[in-house]
Amino acid sequence: MKRKIKILDKMVKSNSILVGLSLLVLIFFIAFLSNWFSFQNFLVESRFYQEYLNFLNKQSLDIFVIILIPVIGATFDLIFRDKNVDGRDKALIYMGFFVIVFMILIYPKVLMGTIDYQYKDVLLLGISFHIDMLSYTVLLISSFVWFYVIVYAHEYMKHELHSTRFFFFLALTYSSVLGTMMSGDLLTMFLFFEIMTIASYTLVIHGQNDESYKAGYNYIIMGLIGGFLILTAILLLYFNLGDLSFESAISELSQMGSIKYWIIGLIIFGFGIKAGMAPVHVWLPRAHPVAPTPASALLSGVMIKVGAFGIIRVVTSYYFPDSSSIDHSLWLTSKNIGYVIIWSGIITMVMGMILALQQANIKKLLAYSSISQMGYILMGIGIGLYLGYEGAMGYTGAIYHIINHALFKSLLFMVAGVVYYHTHELNMYKLGGIWKKLPVTTIIFVIGMLGVIGMPLFNGYISKTILHHGIVEAYQHGSQIFILAEILFIITSIGTVAYLVKMFYYVFIKDNQKEYKDLTFDFSSLDLALISMSLIIILIGLNPNFILKQFILPQLNNLAYSSHFIETYIQPLNVFKFYDIIMALMIIFVGSVAFLIGKKFSLLSLHFPKWLSIEYLFFYPAYLLMKNLCKIIYGHKCPYNEEEFIKLSDDDLNNVGFIDRFVITVNVLNRRYEQSLIYADAFIYVFVLSGVFIYFFFYYIL
Repeated sequence: MKRKIKILDKMVKSNSILVGLSLLVLIFFIAFLSNWFSFQNFLVESRFYQEYLNFLNKQSLDIFVIILIPVIGATFDLIFRDKNVDGRDKALIYMGFFVIVFMILIYPKVLMGTIDYQYKDVLLLGISFHIDMLSYTVLLISSFVWFYVIVYAHEYMKHELHSTRFFFFLALTYSSVLGTMMSGDLLTMFLFFEIMTIASYTLVIHGQNDESYKAGYNYIIMGLIGGFLILTAILLLYFNLGDLSFESAISELSQMGSIKYWIIGLIIFGFGIKAGMAPVHVWLPRAHPVAPTPASALLSGVMIKVGAFGIIRVVTSYYFPDSSSIDHSLWLTSKNIGYVIIWSGIITMVMGMILALQQANIKKLLAYSSISQMGYILMGIGIGLYLGYEGAMGYTGAIYHIINHALFKSLLFMVAGVVYYHTHELNMYKLGGIWKKLPVTTIIFVIGMLGVIGMPLFNGYISKTILHHGIVEAYQHGSQIFILAEILFIITSIGTVAYLVKMFYYVFIKDNQKEYKDLTFDFSSLDLALISMSLIIILIGLNPNFILKQFILPQLNNLAYSSHFIETYIQPLNVFKFYDIIMALMIIFVGSVAFLIGKKFSLLSLHFPKWLSIEYLFFYPAYLLMKNLCKIIYGHKCPYNEEEFIKLSDDDLNNVGFIDRFVITVNVLNRRYEQSLIYADAFIYVFVLSGVFIYFFFYYIL
């Protein structure tokens, strides 16, 4: 007799209604944009729609409503606390749903370009907000992902301590993410970006054990370093341009010599830290395994996209010509920057893939996979810059992959969380046979996996195909060196198949002596979230032109890309050509064979020596260099510390992490002057401030 499936979670009914409504709203939105059954024509011509447009144009609170909705949810979280867990979680889930609805409702105003607010008296320099189609696209996908993760978190966090604190900071992080994406200038973006870093720190250290604190320490220090780099770029931009608004400044920047490259370098590394770009990715594989799964899903699905979004926003504003400009010489700076970004993306994708293949921990594998997939996005951004007026294919692929990766990677992390929820095990070699107990979870993992590896009719295939077209164009219309980039692109895609098939086999298929007799499938809010996101992945895969025409083409038309190129190659783009399908299927076949070979000869369990890590390879020689430099300059008075050197020579990254090595290295020269610098602080501040006042006095006198 078959056991009846139980409804494990008493909030499943209310959550099912909200999740169903979210999908209904999405279908309604698609029907409107696609003009199904002349629905758009009927609605636009109605009196109600015209009155609604008038209402939208008259009010200017939309930005604040979007930012405040999660804050209101955080307030309810504190009110209910652990006394009424269901009431607390309902408040947050409803707030997530309201954000989705509000995003849909402001779409007409986004099209009109009227969401543009400036508050010049705030913080002296002023702050501003702007929603164009780029920010709207990222906001919309983030709102859906965040909503489903909150639904998922309701059930998952029941067995975690301090869940009220977790949900409170989750809501604050969401608010800051929304603010970052709606920023109209670099200063406003920086402020919300830093709030996001600080608020999300508590999500990483939620476990409150040594491993969590170490990961959190790496996360917050790396995040603050990224913020400092961005702040330095802000100062350079402001004192050279006098304006931080996201508008074209390439005419001025192109005349500024090497400083224009320093500015963009600081920006790319500042946002690149959050995006998981190599070599500043080191926080990410440490944070994911220790953070609760809902936090991991959002770190990978949304927050690292904020880093990519920051890079895209800066390069397409400051470093792009105005859309009305026809001066081809202005693209020279962008082309040089694009060249570097392409190779940064290639290095990131290859390195992430290689490290993912070596992992036994399923969350760490997915973390390195996220690093690799961010490499694809960076490569697309680089192509969009490198090819100048004809770089639209790279830009299209990057934006499309941001959308797709947000969906399938957050989904896979949530699947990993379901496995851990039932087995309390993350080591894939100790798992196996899960498909017998969790068939729905297994099917959903396959959907997410097929999205990542680029199986035709799934979402990842579309963006990877477009990115492949972009890199081909880079060597056809640019340098032949990018043939190597295409080869590495294909190898990385093969490796991606191999490590995900590896995870699928060892977690779900492989026979296991453990029969998991106590493991039973009962429907809960976990499954609601997984099923919903799976449906969206399939929907995008079956209808690739919807996102392209409704969200990406409007962005391209507002940028300085060639309208002829867009009309000739982007608008009629068909990703289901025979060659593209065969290429994708061949990559999947070769990747699967590579897994079987690796499994047969035990290659998948091999690991690089620990001394090959970036932390060891960089900081150990750097310390030796600084120690010898210190001895040359100061002789026997050099404050060299033998104990710290022994600590630094340890190649085990679990004992001495990235930030520890950084601190030990810079302390070689810093320690000698530490005391005198403390005494000199007051004099320095007085001297600098006096100089500033004298400068402004003579400036205004003259």
